[in-house]
Amino acid sequence: MKHLLKIALMMIAAITIGTSCNENRTKTTYSTFLTVVEGSWDIPYYLVFDDGTTATVENHKDWTPSFTEEWKELRYIIYYTETDLQEPGYDKVVNIVAYQPVAINKLVNVTDADFTGDNGLQKFTAKLDIGEAFFSPARNYLTLAVLIPYSDPGIKHTVKLVRHIGENSPYKDYYMHDDYLWLEAYHNANDDDRVLQASTHLCIKIDEEELGIGNLHTFYKGIKIIYPSYQNNGEVKVFTHEFAQH
Repeated sequence: MKHLLKIALMMIAAITIGTSCNENRTKTTYSTFLTVVEGSWDIPYYLVFDDGTTATVENHKDWTPSFTEEWKELRYIIYYTETDLQEPGYDKVVNIVAYQPVAINKLVNVTDADFTGDNGLQKFTAKLDIGEAFFSPARNYLTLAVLIPYSDPGIKHTVKLVRHIGENSPYKDYYMHDDYLWLEAYHNANDDDRVLQASTHLCIKIDEEELGIGNLHTFYKGIKIIYPSYQNNGEVKVFTHEFAQH
């Protein structure tokens, strides 16, 4: 199944790579969010779709993903065509037509101490809204469509999604014991005034072992995110994402 999360409009901003236009006219171009994983010398990278399907890339020499020491897998919106080729150990072989990187971050545990200091979360007081979300069980990524108010596109905004394990969360009165993974969203607008609104996507890697939470689908019904809604004048909202039932 391919997630199409309002990505038709994003094709405008996607980066096209070297593929014959005549070839593309005769093939269907698909688009989806997926994970690009660093490979080895013979297969420098491969694709993992959100349903677990894997693919190698026939035209991989036309594009090199921006892997780092910290990130050996990245999230992208990929536009691709399918081929009739086969690669042992993978489900299919595709050609990438265009790509667009998606912001990626790790879900982390925070305590009361993380709300102090020059870079503390106490500075993340700006409002935001969460439009929709989907979860990729193949690599444990939560993808959020986030709405943020802004006026100056040159000012950097930072959105963080955290799991508060301290005793004095500012949202402690909203928590319930209901078998959901409760998270908090924070937005630092760097004093950018609210005039316009922008929609962006943010992918969150959920490492169950690092967080100490156990298997998501075994212990939780879904994810709930607490945040101050700018569309509702700062009223605290709880966004709920239900895990698919198997």
